[in-house]
Amino acid sequence: MKRILGIFLVLLMVTPKFDAITFASNTVEAKVARSSTYFDGVEKITNGFNIAGNNYYNLRDLARNFLGTPSQFNITWNPQFQAIEIETGKAYSPQEPEDSIYFNRNNSYTAKLSTSKVMLNGVIQSIKSYNIEGNNYFQLRDLADIIPFDLSFDSQQNRLNMFSRTPNNAYRAEVSGEVEWNAESSYFPRWKSTVSSHLVNNSDGTVSVVEAGKRITIDTYNTKYKLIATQTIDYELPLFGGFYSGKQYNYIAFGQENREENNSKEVIRIVRYDKNFKRIDSVSITGGQSFTVVPFDAGAGRMAESGDTLVFHTSRTRYTTEDKLNHQSQLTIIVNTTNMRVTNDLGRFQKNHVSHSFDQYVLFDGESHVLVDHGDAYPRSVVLHKGNGTNYYEVDLLEIPGRIGANMTGVSIGGVEMSSSSYIAAMNTVDHSLVRDYTSYEMVGLESDQRNIILSVLPKTSMESSSVHTITLARYVGTDLIASIPKLVRITDDQMMVLWQEFDTDNRPGDVKYVFIDGRGKVKGDVQTLQYFMLSECNPVVVGESVVWYTNGYGSRVFYTIPLK
Repeated sequence: MKRILGIFLVLLMVTPKFDAITFASNTVEAKVARSSTYFDGVEKITNGFNIAGNNYYNLRDLARNFLGTPSQFNITWNPQFQAIEIETGKAYSPQEPEDSIYFNRNNSYTAKLSTSKVMLNGVIQSIKSYNIEGNNYFQLRDLADIIPFDLSFDSQQNRLNMFSRTPNNAYRAEVSGEVEWNAESSYFPRWKSTVSSHLVNNSDGTVSVVEAGKRITIDTYNTKYKLIATQTIDYELPLFGGFYSGKQYNYIAFGQENREENNSKEVIRIVRYDKNFKRIDSVSITGGQSFTVVPFDAGAGRMAESGDTLVFHTSRTRYTTEDKLNHQSQLTIIVNTTNMRVTNDLGRFQKNHVSHSFDQYVLFDGESHVLVDHGDAYPRSVVLHKGNGTNYYEVDLLEIPGRIGANMTGVSIGGVEMSSSSYIAAMNTVDHSLVRDYTSYEMVGLESDQRNIILSVLPKTSMESSSVHTITLARYVGTDLIASIPKLVRITDDQMMVLWQEFDTDNRPGDVKYVFIDGRGKVKGDVQTLQYFMLSECNPVVVGESVVWYTNGYGSRVFYTIPLK
């Protein structure tokens, strides 16, 4: 069992102590617990007591708050043994309506040593409990060990932290500061935003979490996901535009708005760092070079490199045009990293122009870079460009029905990868035959935004839209589930993994699903299920013999791993 700080902290959990006042041989004084209680990072109102310096809580309060987690348990009455029975792994089902009980914090209560027997999955347990006004209260440390769940006490904030146990191959980890929620959801935005959660596989066996919040934070973990180092980087310009870990260097893009359309104003700065995040140099792009009013607007932005060439494929809102509007489109920046200079034209309409571009991906295939955009107008498709900055092939990977420029497309890209034979894009999509019309805000005719998980596969031997074939990995349209935007992870040249998460129609997370595909997108084996795993904005990476990612919850970070052998 993995713990947030291990058994050590549980045993050393500090609570306000006082001498127990004994009223009779089996009764003691109980004080209402003044510590706040948090379950998986969320504060919950519970009834607890402090008895002789230890915390005692109602079993049903815990069962109710751990419902739907790996630590969920049910409570029943076993008539054969005349015992309270705890059944771990089962959903809690109240036997009768549960009324809230009010206890005055200023009063003392009499706690009588309980004679009730307790069973855990059919086995009698030796657990100390007290009965207070008709309800049994159990010591938290005892319950944490047998259910189990992670338990710690924050003395500075006077709060009890209870986290559901992590499933197999998952690891709850310490963080250096406040964490930002980054879990996947069943909500599909019309356009993407800058990816702020990154995981880096370092060359020394460690991994680093690079996150963009108020500052850039880098937390580094060892092979057991123990936090071993942390550092921060201040923004050089107000906007964060992207992070990339290259072979020799790390890169961070910063930007700022240029509403005044000042040609000489710096709008984007790509900063180069060594692998220890020591700043080396940078390259700047001005408003006049790029016709940019708002950099990184309504897109994700990603980078890739080959030799001494770095490509930053991002988005922008452009200078005002004759129609008095500021149009959004992609922006592709090619940098020679030997001298950190831009080598391509950044004008109003580049050779690989896409407007609007709501998501951007970039790969290198030899000396050519391969760009993928989610376009809603020109073109209205998931479109691939392959070229060198001057000349490009253009291929529609997935044509999107509907009126030109309607922001609602019913499609979201989750990943783009390359094998020796093919370019592969993983995405989700509605059943477009059910849509009567597309507007900027809705898809008319759809009762719910349910989407199937698909691949668009383009053989490298033919850069023609007619050569693209679509593979459906999982169907969700018409079911009672919603599938998230999928992830695509390249493992080897002929093996990749596609992952997605299921949600119910109330946006409650369910199982994570994954399946292996070969270099042509063909499914290899059955779709696998991971219960209690959670996907996030962070794209999974291969670390050793596992696929790894992390998810930030409420006050907690968990690393999830899928062993490949």
